[in-house]
Amino acid sequence: MKLMQTRRDFLRLAGKGLVGGAAVATLPNLLTESGAQAATPMATAGIVRGKVTDDNSNMMPAVIMVTDAEGAVYRAFTNALGGYAIALEPGEYTLTFMKGHEYSTVERTVEVASLKTYYLQDARLSPLYDSYAKGFLAGDCHQHSYYSDGVDAVDHIMVANAANGLYFGFLTDHNTSRGVPEYNTVCRINVRTEGGQPRFFCGMDGVEVTTEFGHYNALGTGLTLETYDMKLTESERSSDEKMTHIRNKILYVADCITRVGGVAQMNHPYSTNNMGMANWVDKDDMEVYDLYDTMEIWNGYFCPPDGVFTTENSMNQNYSSKLLWYHLLNQMKSGHPFHAATGGTDNHEVAGTASAKNRAKIVEEPATLDEYYNTWTATAKYNGMPATYTYFGEQPLTMENACAAIKAGRSFITSGPVVICKAQDKVYGEEVVLQGDTLTIDTDIFNRDGLREIRVVVNGETVQTIALNGEKTYNEPITVSRTWEKKDWVLLEVLGPTCQYAITNPFIIG
Repeated sequence: MKLMQTRRDFLRLAGKGLVGGAAVATLPNLLTESGAQAATPMATAGIVRGKVTDDNSNMMPAVIMVTDAEGAVYRAFTNALGGYAIALEPGEYTLTFMKGHEYSTVERTVEVASLKTYYLQDARLSPLYDSYAKGFLAGDCHQHSYYSDGVDAVDHIMVANAANGLYFGFLTDHNTSRGVPEYNTVCRINVRTEGGQPRFFCGMDGVEVTTEFGHYNALGTGLTLETYDMKLTESERSSDEKMTHIRNKILYVADCITRVGGVAQMNHPYSTNNMGMANWVDKDDMEVYDLYDTMEIWNGYFCPPDGVFTTENSMNQNYSSKLLWYHLLNQMKSGHPFHAATGGTDNHEVAGTASAKNRAKIVEEPATLDEYYNTWTATAKYNGMPATYTYFGEQPLTMENACAAIKAGRSFITSGPVVICKAQDKVYGEEVVLQGDTLTIDTDIFNRDGLREIRVVVNGETVQTIALNGEKTYNEPITVSRTWEKKDWVLLEVLGPTCQYAITNPFIIG
């Protein structure tokens, strides 16, 4: 086999079973300062082997961050069972093992010599929190494989999802569902074992309907549309009625998705050029918005919508999407339907590299939007960043149940904090009937890396903030007193360190 010159070559070969898998995962991975990708000469590589387990010695898939002496980083994974074998050029490396934010992390340092094999002590990750036991399962609503413009095989995406602690994920390739049968029929991957019982990952159907006038996820279906439906004809493009044609086609896309039982989602509404629906539809055109079930207010390519920076900028477009979502929620008082918020990584590559130069851009307290964006992209561009934690309760993990819960807004979106709260035993997206002027929210909030602030948002305005000092948990009830009106709504935002953030779907006053 020829030496692989790029990570893309490696991943494509891996997807065809030519490298990686249960054998040796060769990492032609660590970027030079110029961003060039150097091949790994197999003749000189050493092999690092081992496995990842939980506290009870149950093996499980996990993430392995490989860092060389210059600070360049590669994001690798175990295989589906939790074993790994990584070929590395001679040198010193730090391997950081992790599995989402509900587990501890473990570091191992190894000095690799040419042609030698190293068996590392088991990386034993301790569970710190169990959202699954409380009915909330983490998932990813937007990701791509090499069946469209991604670089990964479907089975690699599944392992990456499970390794990051996700229990479900939608495969949403552009205008194709060719990977869907493989994605939901591949042998089951165990995410976590509790009480001796394995919990398996569930791959779910999806398509990103990619048009000249916005991108739209069809969740829960493999629906694809004709080219005519996704593009303007030359006569339409030059017509004085161009915007009317576009509007009708956007309506048609939503109608097609919902008629086959899918969840119609507006993806990255303010994405530049032709990718965001909000660039084509006035925010008060409720006839169009009402046909869509959900809005992706947090796309993993851009900064979290936390409002740390409010500048209108393509890097900060999630914040604009959040404000548009608030506007749609406020239309419920005029009889318009509820629109649920989702998050999705829009991930096209499960592995990830960051040169030492890019890693050096990470700052704990960014002073500018550029610094914030650099920190986010250097630390958080992978499956599950953000994750959409969805409430299943006692219902089984199925695609049908996931779609119903996502459409109903029984979820929160996060890049770290786990926010499991109820109001009068109601979960997010549900109506709360009050007997007086006080709403009490019972909180169960956790973040492995600490909590910085909780915000209470009513009808789009922050009415209360709770400053925290790095505590890992918050369990105090939050009360909001005011003269409530029907269809008022309340949600929580939770901030952790740097770019860690969570936002819930709202409780709705009935």
